[in-house]
Amino acid sequence: MLQRTHLLLGLVLGILLMLSAASGLLLAGSSLQTQLQSLSAANDNVAQVAERIASQLPGIERIERAPGGELRVAFNDAGDSNEVLVDPATGAVLAPYEPSATLTWVRNLHRELLLGDAGRWLSALAALALLLLTASGAWLLARRLGGWRQLLLPIRPGKGLGHWHAVVARWVLPPLAVLSCSGLYLAAGSQGWINDGQDSEPAYPQAREAAPAAPLGSLSALRHVDLRDLRELEFPVDGTQDNFYTLRTASGDGFVNASSGQWISYQPHSTARRLYETAYELHSGANSPLWTLILGASSLAVLFLSVSGLLAWWQRRQLTGSLRGNVPAAQAEIVLLVGSQGGTTWSYARQLQTQLQAAGRRVHCASMNQLQPHYASATHLLLLTSTYGDGQAPESASEFLDRLARSPLNPALEVAVLAFGDSRFQHFCGYARQVEQALQERGLHTCLPLQCIDRGAQAELQQWAGQLGQQLGLDLQLSPEQRQPDLIQLRLLSKEVYDPQGETPAAILRFALPRTPGLFKRQPRFAPGDLLAIKPQGELSPRFYSIASSDDDEALEICVRKHVGGLCSSRLHELNVGDSVEGYLQPHPDFRPSAGRHPVILVGAGTGVAPLIGFVRKNAKQRPLHLYWGGRSAQTDFLYESELSEYLADGRLRQLSLAFSQSQTPQYVQDRLGQDAALLSKLFAEGAQVLVCGSKAMAAGVREVLDNLLLPLGCSVEQLRTQGRYREDVY
Repeated sequence: MLQRTHLLLGLVLGILLMLSAASGLLLAGSSLQTQLQSLSAANDNVAQVAERIASQLPGIERIERAPGGELRVAFNDAGDSNEVLVDPATGAVLAPYEPSATLTWVRNLHRELLLGDAGRWLSALAALALLLLTASGAWLLARRLGGWRQLLLPIRPGKGLGHWHAVVARWVLPPLAVLSCSGLYLAAGSQGWINDGQDSEPAYPQAREAAPAAPLGSLSALRHVDLRDLRELEFPVDGTQDNFYTLRTASGDGFVNASSGQWISYQPHSTARRLYETAYELHSGANSPLWTLILGASSLAVLFLSVSGLLAWWQRRQLTGSLRGNVPAAQAEIVLLVGSQGGTTWSYARQLQTQLQAAGRRVHCASMNQLQPHYASATHLLLLTSTYGDGQAPESASEFLDRLARSPLNPALEVAVLAFGDSRFQHFCGYARQVEQALQERGLHTCLPLQCIDRGAQAELQQWAGQLGQQLGLDLQLSPEQRQPDLIQLRLLSKEVYDPQGETPAAILRFALPRTPGLFKRQPRFAPGDLLAIKPQGELSPRFYSIASSDDDEALEICVRKHVGGLCSSRLHELNVGDSVEGYLQPHPDFRPSAGRHPVILVGAGTGVAPLIGFVRKNAKQRPLHLYWGGRSAQTDFLYESELSEYLADGRLRQLSLAFSQSQTPQYVQDRLGQDAALLSKLFAEGAQVLVCGSKAMAAGVREVLDNLLLPLGCSVEQLRTQGRYREDVY
């Protein structure tokens, strides 16, 4: 319910909040600029500053300190009233004071939306909406992170609008709460709903006998008021009749005798007035450049949260579709829950929902994060989930396990889990396996064994659909989503072949930078570690090759070993310069060094060196990179030999450790890792990250060696993986 309230508030009042945030950001920027320009005399008292100004500007009527810190002086010049800005440090006139028409327009937009009194009501509504969004957002975020204490801890790395929405929200919740509460208080005061104490005035002095005025700098009442607390100082209109100054400050107002410098009458601010002053300073950032900067950042964050929240909602709408005929959870006999990161899993869920509804079954379909504690009429719970990255929960299932632990589901409920993943990852369908284990621990009966679908394999999909159909007495079918990638033409620029007479030669292929078709020939974006997919003729599944270059280089580069009977590798090796082949790009952001200066250990074998050499090429800042690479023969199979020597010389590569399996003393890359145990232990203590690219067998050997090495350090490869410090691209 609270999640729906949070969403509806954002949708209904999103434009209003964005207008308030945008205008607030402009006002904060203007206020910050003024405050920074007014810091020079911030520690002086009113008497000192007033005396400086009076010595240079005769006929002063009033000195006013604006909330931003600028001093405005009204004076009489030969019968004409003028107003100027002055420098409080010197008393010199800076410029005539002319209120900015643009700033006035922005201020009116922020306070009343240019609609007068009706706009003030809307602004108050915006402040109330912000308060409710802040409160509901804090509750939702605490629930997502696992408790209120988790709000103080770092949020686990993630991707997508939902993740960054949560990260930004966590940091700005406190200032947004202050902004909304202070805005509500100011709106209530402006509408007269509460007494803000501004109508209370000190007793006006009775007529007094005039006495010679003392120098401004000697008046004790003025000397005890800091300049930053000044609101307004009015000079006597006629020194022979009204021998007193009117002084308004942050803590109270009164009248000061011009001769003795003592208070004639003084009225401290009431509690209501102090609340108003506090609310105004908190909402505007007056007198505090740091707080003004925080408020400006918070206004910018509101814009981001509004846009990202709306976009995330729209993306979910696009992914889930309309879900026609979706019955309420309490009325459904079959509950279908979906865990998806990119949306593909929803397509299978919609297929199932459509077929089940056509058979007369009442179906409720939702994300796994919307698991309910009870399903009153349900007999079956079907879970379709992908795995994000290497074993992590997808975005729409990130809260499922916590919700499951708190949900007293009916033990008679029949449960089935269908998993989608990529077998190139070590923890293939790892999250789905966690879900199945958690269901079994809760005592729920799984009516079908876990089925793991590798990259949308048709046979596995049909097998599971057939088994489920038998359970339900229906004929069910599932087919892979037919999403056609954007194919690009790749024209070969150069080919460098290693061991061309061998049975399995390797080749470095460089293709001209592709451009997508259309009116604007836009160049695709890619980086080392991303993948190039080449589809063999007559086969459904493409072959993926790691990219060694980036879109700002002169070519798209891959490294391919020719395999006996390999359709794709043979086709690529047969290309001549000028020939073309079709393919498409697939981002792989989970396989690249994380940001920072921590050391990086690169481990590869054979053509798995391709993305690793790309990381080294881009290491212009000379981050400590240590490369362990294994090949067959130093004479015929030393890929990138001259280039690696160049990078060792210019500092982009700190260390190169080689292992050749066909040398006089055969070695594998895991052997070299074991020999460098002391160095690697030191690098891990410094926060090193590991990136491994190559065959599954090689990667398994590397994990075994590193696990033994990490054991004395009280760590493991799995712990490094959880921390984002161990990543693999294996095949």
